[in-house]
Amino acid sequence: MSLDDDARALLKDVMTPKRRARVRLAEPLREAQSFEIDTPYGKIAAWRLGVGPAVLCVHGWQDDNALWSPLIQALAELGIAVVALDLPGHGHSEGDRCTPPRAAAAIQAVVDQLGPIDSVVTHSFGGPATSLALSKGLNVRRAVLIASPRGRNRRWFHVAEERGLSEDVVSRARELYAEEVGPDHSVFDLAEVAKNFKAEALIIHSLDDDAVEWDNAQAIADAWPGAELVLCDDLGHRMIAQDRGIIERVVQFVA
Repeated sequence: MSLDDDARALLKDVMTPKRRARVRLAEPLREAQSFEIDTPYGKIAAWRLGVGPAVLCVHGWQDDNALWSPLIQALAELGIAVVALDLPGHGHSEGDRCTPPRAAAAIQAVVDQLGPIDSVVTHSFGGPATSLALSKGLNVRRAVLIASPRGRNRRWFHVAEERGLSEDVVSRARELYAEEVGPDHSVFDLAEVAKNFKAEALIIHSLDDDAVEWDNAQAIADAWPGAELVLCDDLGHRMIAQDRGIIERVVQFVA
């Protein structure tokens, strides 16, 4: 294949989430009102549990609303409303690609329809996606970023290495990505844009995270005015979002 063919194939792999074999729903959301929200990239599945200003929960790459079951339950027990969604190409939502701009647009569409939103809690890819929405005008009082990358994702190189592709292919795939999403979005760096954010922030990361290095959290917290950084250990990349101690800390912060 040509360089462009290889680059397009790589771009598709990097931007196309693999859906789970079974579509899931967080147990507390079985009592919630469900919605299908129209976006230019397909219908987005979302749920609202409770009334009044809500906490928006944004999952990460190749995950879904079910990640937040323990947090949603903890918030509901305190009478705090929750809004959750499945990002494009994930869970119950339509779509086959999930770029950060598409994810940010989905987040904003959910907020517009299911607000008011007081605070947002994110995991992994949900961090830069939500931060892109914040940079484009999304307004929340408080934000929690759990295991969030800055946005400079090394997954491009990991996938290319697995396929035996050269760095030239990665460079060309990034050029094609910039053509699709715009050059500003293609080089999005959360640690660069965070310096302009007004929301109070809690940045949480585990030192043994093998998917996103903990120094991402340090860079984000250093840039975000007044942000609080919480570093823990032995919680990995995904379990940290469901750890009882972390959930207690998040609830305390958003409440």
